[in-house]
Parts: sequence; C-alpha cells; structure tokens
Amino acid sequence: MYDLIILGAGPGGFEAALTALRKGLSIAVVEKGKLGGNCLNRACVPTKYLRTGAHLIDKLPVFKEYGINIDNYSINYTDTWEGKEKSISFLRKSISQLFKSKKVPVFKGEGRIIEKNKVLVKKEDGSSETIEGRHILIATGSKPVSIGNLIPDGKYILTTEDFMDNLKELPESFLIVGAGVAGCELGYIINRYGSEVHIVEIKDRVLPVPFVSKEISKLILRKFKQLGIKTYLSTTLKEFSIEGEKIKVSLSSGEEIVVDKILLSVGRKPNTDIDDIGIQKDERGFIKTNSYLQTNYENIYACGDVVNSPMLAHVAMYEAKVAVNNIINGNKKEVDYSLIPSAIFTAVEIGHIGLTEEEAKEKGIETVSGYFPFMYNDKAVDEHETEGFVRLVFEKNSKKLIGASIAGASASELVHIMELAVKNGMTAEEIHDFIYFHPSLSEIFAYATYDVAVGKLF
Repeated sequence: MYDLIILGAGPGGFEAALTALRKGLSIAVVEKGKLGGNCLNRACVPTKYLRTGAHLIDKLPVFKEYGINIDNYSINYTDTWEGKEKSISFLRKSISQLFKSKKVPVFKGEGRIIEKNKVLVKKEDGSSETIEGRHILIATGSKPVSIGNLIPDGKYILTTEDFMDNLKELPESFLIVGAGVAGCELGYIINRYGSEVHIVEIKDRVLPVPFVSKEISKLILRKFKQLGIKTYLSTTLKEFSIEGEKIKVSLSSGEEIVVDKILLSVGRKPNTDIDDIGIQKDERGFIKTNSYLQTNYENIYACGDVVNSPMLAHVAMYEAKVAVNNIINGNKKEVDYSLIPSAIFTAVEIGHIGLTEEEAKEKGIETVSGYFPFMYNDKAVDEHETEGFVRLVFEKNSKKLIGASIAGASASELVHIMELAVKNGMTAEEIHDFIYFHPSLSEIFAYATYDVAVGKLF
C-alpha cells in the first residue's frame, strides 16, 4: 500500500509528488495523458513560448535602432510550433526522469476511485489494475467547455487544446469566441504570425475579469486596434454555416464575417467524474473540500482545477503543498487565497496583485493611487518597451498598499515585488524610499509612489 496515490500529473500533481518525495512518502502517480498536464502541454508553458515569438515579431522594426540590419526575413508558424514542441518535450522528459530516478511508479491510464483506499486504473489497451493507498490526492484538472451550438469538431471549430496540440499551420483567418485571458493571449499570437483575427465578447470590454481594471482593458483594446485585431464587444455569435472550406458567421450586432476557423475560449470545467464512492461535488461539478482541502472522505484530498478556486497553475501548486502538509502533519494548514498574483501575456504583458480601484470601491475602501507610465522609465526606453503603466492602489488614510496593476514589459516578474509589499503592509513612503538599482524597470515603483508619498509635482 502506497502512502499517497496522486491522480493527475499536472502542476498540482507534480508539486504534490515533489513535496511528498522530500518528506519520504511512498507515492504512485496515475496519469492518462502526458506528464505535466494541460499547463505544460497546452496552456501556461507553450503559450508563453508562442507569445515570446509574437513579441519578437513586434520588435523586428526596432532592430535597426541597435545597428542590426535584417534585409530579408520570413515568419513561419510551423517552425515556431515545432520549437514549442521541443521545449515542452524537454520539460516533460525531465519530469519522467525524476520519477524514474526516485522509482515512482507512473500508471498510464484513467484512474477511478472505487473505495476510499483503492484506485482502479483503466489502461489504454483495455486492461485494468487496482492500486491501494493510505491517502489519495485528486489533481485531475479541467477541460474546455463549448457553448450553444458551437460543438468542437477539431477541423472548423477548435478548442484551445485542439489549437495547441494539432494546428501546425495557421489559416488566413480566425474568429475567437471569448475575450478572456486565453482569447486575448492567443488572439495576439495568431495576429502576429500573420492571420486575420476577429474576437467576439459578450461583455462590454476585453479581459472582463475582476483583477483586470477597466483602465488596462482600454489599453489592450487600443493595442488590438493598432494591430488590426477586430474586436466585437457586447456581441454574441448568432449563427454560422460551413460553406465550402469557409465558415460564414452572423453576429448579434447584425454583422457578418467569413473565417477559416472558430476558436472557442469560453472557459473550462473540472474533470471530476473520477469516483464511485460519492465524493461530494457542487452544482458546477467542483469537488467540495474543507479549508484543509479534504473531501468528505478524510483521507482523500483535492487540489487545482477540480476544486472551486482560481483555475491557475500556481494556485494548484500551492494547494498541493498545503494538502501534502496536511496529510503528513497533525498541525494542519488552511488554504489562504487572499493574495494570489495574476499575469496575462497578450499584446501588452499584464501583472496584478491585490485589489483594483473598482474592487476597493465595491468593498467600501477609500483609496488614493499612484501612476507612472513605462515611457519615462530609462530602462524601458533603452529596450524600446515603453508601452504601458503601473497603477498602485493605497488605502487612503494609512497609505498602505492594497493592490497593484502593471501593464508593460516584465509585468509578470515585477508583480512579485508588489506582492511582497502588499503582504507586508508597506506604505507608499516605504515603497518610495526603497533603493532600486538604476536603470531598472523596478524603479517605476519609486516614481509611481511619488505623488502619494512625497507630494504632487503637477
């Protein structure tokens, strides 16, 4: 009998394995797909690879500013797709090698909990095997959802997974349904690699998620317009028909467009059809857990997309560490979602922590804010990365930082500085007085706090 059986080898499952191995537990991993899960193979990691290429394409016009003259160049998405595959294959292989070196059995197949200590593994060849464990961690992730009559067929109507796995060449045009994080990231990538992009969004702004301020949504929309990405807000796809090799689409606005592919980016649902023992789920299919991530069976835990928490890889990893700690130690930890960093890699990189001004207002918190654009940051000017800004949100009386939004170069890295500031209750003056290396992008925080900490210049 194993100490722990882990269902799923995505970010949560792998982090759980790392933690459990360091603590000396005997573990078994069950995974029906590729090691690394959706994040490594189809989402977080490969999209950043493709986004790096897209951003380099954006940078081509400024090469001459550095004395680099490129007379002839070509852009080939197939080469990029293959480069992406090489990168994730290397990372996937490193996971496999680690498991082999630690003699961790990886059962390839679909795991199903048939008793509170037993998992039935259904293998691809039709055979099955039952394994036993003192504890079980469910980390089986999620899958894309469809909407209305837009049923993915892998040819004309694609999920994000279809796109990442199978589309080695880009067609002339795409319609992306949904202007959320994935829609805006992939829309930018597809556009930069030469395809015409249309994005339809039912809400009145791009990136209509709570942690993205309206200010940043407006910036991204402006950038999309500059790039030629056509965005239809407060709009739905009314009907479509396949005519020849093209898709004719009618929108609720009355407009009609013709595209080669429709890409669905309308959310995901948890993979929780994994048991025969009555593990409790909510009305949306998420596994119900307590604050220690236990299910209604005290020896069975869950983490990641299967529980009703933010569907982010780093949240799954955090939850996995909490769950394994609680399996090992009598001194249990509760999960704390109060401070989760977020990042988006679209036409402008975005990082966020804490509250936006809109969220603070909804909570009845009076605020003051500091602002500074990247265009006046010396390092940003050096690197021709002058788009975007920083907005820091402070509680009005105490001047303590309660939120930060960054839109610009390295936003996903810079946000961690502000995460520490929020966590430690730093004031505008403390952030301002911190000594930043010059020239650095980080200096933008000193300038964004000037008005609040020292006084207004204009």
